[in-house]
Amino acid sequence: MNKIESVEIFKDQSTWRLLALGAITHGVYHAYYIQRQTAKINTIVGPKDQIPISFLNAIIVMSYISLILFVAHFAFPKGHPVATIDNIFGNVWGVMVLVWAFKARNRLNAAFELTTQNSEWFHGLWTFIFSAMYFNYKINCICEARAEQLAPADSQAFR
Repeated sequence: MNKIESVEIFKDQSTWRLLALGAITHGVYHAYYIQRQTAKINTIVGPKDQIPISFLNAIIVMSYISLILFVAHFAFPKGHPVATIDNIFGNVWGVMVLVWAFKARNRLNAAFELTTQNSEWFHGLWTFIFSAMYFNYKINCICEARAEQLAPADSQAFR
């Protein structure tokens, strides 16, 4: 049995839905998506490779702080320090999500024994550019490809 077969546990939703809900909630939805996916990752990796819960909690807290500051900076005149603080917290949150994306990428590549020769391999450049969005997209692509591979075999069995 190929290890990549268990990737279906990560299939969560369409990437467009993740994008829309993340935009509407100013990233708070992404934080909870990250939390759900990390719980799944932590079940398939060893104890020393698990992504710390404290890191996830920090991502969630930072997403709420960033949302509050984003909304609050509209109440203040242009050039108020709240806008600067909002930018700082937003950037810190973005870096934390990027760090998570690389942690998740590395753990799945290792857990599924993927190399650059595998089409399922999670690419570093796309992880850097799209982070959680790429993670979701790649999972969906792998699941769709697996479904296409299994579909012809299933249809042949009924003949």
